[in-house]
Amino acid sequence: MKKLKLLVLFVVLIACPMIQNCGTASKGGVGSVTIASDLVNQGWDAISLGNYSTAQNYFQQAMNETMTDSIRYSAYNGMGWALSKDDKIQDAIPYFEVAANGGDNEAKVGLSGALIYRHQSSADYVKAAELLGNMPPEKFAQVHSGLSLSSAKVHALAALAYALAGDQANAATYMNKA
Repeated sequence: MKKLKLLVLFVVLIACPMIQNCGTASKGGVGSVTIASDLVNQGWDAISLGNYSTAQNYFQQAMNETMTDSIRYSAYNGMGWALSKDDKIQDAIPYFEVAANGGDNEAKVGLSGALIYRHQSSADYVKAAELLGNMPPEKFAQVHSGLSLSSAKVHALAALAYALAGDQANAATYMNKA
């Protein structure tokens, strides 16, 4: 009987806490990816409502979680747009670069616009033109609401980038498509 009581005590004190924690996700687990995804979605919702500082907060929180590459690119793209729309365009560039390198077309558009805005050197214009030309604008489709992007606007941005980069032929081509 005494052995049975000790066994029950062992189960209650030792095994139960381990069993209770079996289903929970720790930092870096599946739960963290779900949290990151939810935070990114909330960030995009905040952008749609015009709450850019709130969106920045959600995206920053998401970046502190474990996430898949696609969620990470969306978080960085979102942070870039939230910063840009909050008049922090130059601060947005590193975020757009991460997402654009991951293949996010909205980030490529955002990065191109931010580079043209920065106009640090003619290399900014050339990079913006290359980003948009390699996409190309014909294949652009807006994924997130609240960005007010369209194929025509992307074509116009490409025309501007090419014109500023000194490529008048491509500038004219994209302006005609806009």
